[in-house]
Amino acid sequence: MSLFNELKRRNVFRVGIAYTVATWLLIQVTDTVFPRIGLPDSAVTLVIALLAIGFIPALIFACAFEMTPEGLKREKDIDRSQSITPETGKNLNRMIIGGLALVIVVMAIERTWFAGQDEELSGKQTVSEVAIESSTEQDSAAKPVELQDQAADERESVAVLPFVSMSSGEDDGYFADGLTEEILNSLARLPELLVTARTSSFHFKGKDLPIPEIAAALGVDHVVEGSVRRAGEEVRITAQLIRADDGFHLWSNTYDRTLEDVFEVQEDIAENIAGTLNVVLNEDNRQRMRDARINDVEAFIVYQKAIEAFGSAHSTGNPGLHLEDANMWFDQALEIVPDLINALYLRTDLFGHKLYSNASNLQAFSNAELREALSEIYASLDKAWLSADSAAQRAILDAERTMFTENWSEMGAKLDKAFEKSECMPLNWLPALAAPNGWASQAAAFERDLVRCDPLRALPAVMHVNWEIWNGNAEQAVDFADNYLRAQGFNPWLDDGRFQALLSSGRYKNDTSVFDPNPNGSVFELPRSIYVHAKNNEIETAREILDNWLSDNTASDLAMLHIEAVLGNREAANHYAGLIDARLGGSLVLIQGIQGCYCGAPFDLEHTPTFKKRIDEAGFKWPPFDPTQYPAKDW
Repeated sequence: MSLFNELKRRNVFRVGIAYTVATWLLIQVTDTVFPRIGLPDSAVTLVIALLAIGFIPALIFACAFEMTPEGLKREKDIDRSQSITPETGKNLNRMIIGGLALVIVVMAIERTWFAGQDEELSGKQTVSEVAIESSTEQDSAAKPVELQDQAADERESVAVLPFVSMSSGEDDGYFADGLTEEILNSLARLPELLVTARTSSFHFKGKDLPIPEIAAALGVDHVVEGSVRRAGEEVRITAQLIRADDGFHLWSNTYDRTLEDVFEVQEDIAENIAGTLNVVLNEDNRQRMRDARINDVEAFIVYQKAIEAFGSAHSTGNPGLHLEDANMWFDQALEIVPDLINALYLRTDLFGHKLYSNASNLQAFSNAELREALSEIYASLDKAWLSADSAAQRAILDAERTMFTENWSEMGAKLDKAFEKSECMPLNWLPALAAPNGWASQAAAFERDLVRCDPLRALPAVMHVNWEIWNGNAEQAVDFADNYLRAQGFNPWLDDGRFQALLSSGRYKNDTSVFDPNPNGSVFELPRSIYVHAKNNEIETAREILDNWLSDNTASDLAMLHIEAVLGNREAANHYAGLIDARLGGSLVLIQGIQGCYCGAPFDLEHTPTFKKRIDEAGFKWPPFDPTQYPAKDW
């Protein structure tokens, strides 16, 4: 009891409480501010560790020293009758009360200001908002794809169809598309609305179809359509909001303005649509919509040209060969609007394909070209990260740029953050790393959300099938692929996903189509039938097909890695994996090698020292889950 009273007299307990309050404040401030000024998560962790380490020394210091009118002195050197610890205790009480008041203020700021910022991304030009697909164009509207959780979203839903260009100037079509996307992005920034993504809305460009049919295909209750006519600096814009079930025009207007006023027009259109759909337009919501705009006519015309070139590149067998044109337009747009996040993100695809093609031995590049490619990826992703105004967007960009670095020590935590919130944000390379390494369910759920907001874009459906296979749900993956293909028509990438799901589920035995030739546009380099024979443990037959094919064709090292693994040739699989690992960009290809094989570990880590270092840093479990269980692959 005497020890307790003595510690109380020396204000040790008050010091402990004050230290705890101050520590909490510092942690909250650093956790909020550090990411926004470009510091890594490890900086926050370091601050927490230092503050924790300092707690005990602070208590010891409070016990051993005392504040006096002459300054700090050792407690044993002070006459008890001259001690001012009661006054010091009162000062500490005031500090504690003030600190607790600051705690309340910080919590209020965090829950209002920063939380509001983190919700703003839902419609801003987000990562990879473009179709990377080679599906056959349909002359009629596509059919909706039903998702189990589709009815759970009770928000008002709307699709903004491409505004029709009524003039024939060289850039008038791009101007109309840019205006459409600006309005779409403004509406999508409002969390109260579910807005169909650009790719699916633009599916109906140039198609004269009934509004109810379009709305049914997109799964929305309302449709926005309009037209644009330019004559020099003069522009006439018409817009109308239509209720899909009965075709009733809920709102419409015509604007005769100059190009200088076009941004006020698009803002007025978006605000009228939002208001008609009962969205409360307070100043925060208005600012969200303004933040979504490019605000430069030349920039959004050039950006539309970039998007068109990017989509065309991905309709070919090798996108990397045709992305230079897209990057030329992206760079022109960035000269005008340097913080255009989507342009910054999409332009990295060219450089990622260079690394991928080189490491898989599809196309050779010099070391200087590859180093430049890495530098371009770092620079663009860094700029995009700094320009992002949402925690969800920053988390995705941070995780993806980490994939291209030489340190994966924080990758697990970054994947957790990247999959916390989808906000209809398409991903690029990231899920191929995540799904085989423990994040398959999160990746599948993420892609399912993308299918909901971008139902006519095939790539999210393809990825959803892939990640469900890794999630151990191959049966459901087959059913989903069948439903999507029936509704939207044939897509070679989705057919590839269905093929793999059939193998992993065992349902291939009752489907003779698995022996058909690869469809045009297939991601499989080698005949798919080889994998069927491998699954049946018919290794000699599989080898004969492979040898016959190789007598007239060549395959990449990645394709050979896959096939040697499923045929049980461990030595050959390790040989190809080692070749890939030794090249710049090898880790990116080996990520794809694991994901695309669906066979657990297609190689031994000891043969890929660079990749092994990355896996060890991340702490990923090895070997990964084996969804297909090829009999000859016994490791």
